[in-house]
Order: sequence, then C-alpha cells, then structure tokens
Amino acid sequence: MVHLFIGALFMAGFLFLTNFAHRRKIHVTWWQWILTILCFIYTLFVLEMIVSFIDEGSARGALVMGLIMGLVAIIWGVLLGRFVFIRSTKY
Repeated sequence: MVHLFIGALFMAGFLFLTNFAHRRKIHVTWWQWILTILCFIYTLFVLEMIVSFIDEGSARGALVMGLIMGLVAIIWGVLLGRFVFIRSTKY
C-alpha cells in the first residue's frame, strides 16, 4: 500500500510541475525535461529503497542509505528548481 501512495504522490508532483511550467510560460527544453524525469526517478528509487529497508527490519540501514542517497536527491532537486523552473524577474 505504501508503494502505491509513493507512486501516486510522485505522479501528482510531476503533473503539478508540468502545470506550473505551463501556467508560468516557462520554456523548458527537451534535455531539461529529461533531467527532471531522471530526478523524479532517482528520488522515487531512494524512497522505495528506504521503504524496502524498513520492511526488512533494518531501520539503521534505511537511515544511513536514506541520508547518503537522499542528500544527492535533495541537491539535484534544488539545482533543478533553481536553474530550470524558477526564472529571474530582472530581465
């Protein structure tokens, strides 16, 4: 059940992001969409890995791997948001 919730959450997040880019008229090139999709897939992988570790009863493993791999996902998401989806208004 947790896997379905995570998948639905990520699909809703992706649809929100496409709607956000369309409403703000942000021109996103094809390679930026590929980077965005890869970021979503990587973040989904990290969350599913954490859930799998917890299912196996290894909370410490989930914490360690979640911190190591989650930090990369957070940095990737922040850079993607900063340089692709948030445009400066000083043009």
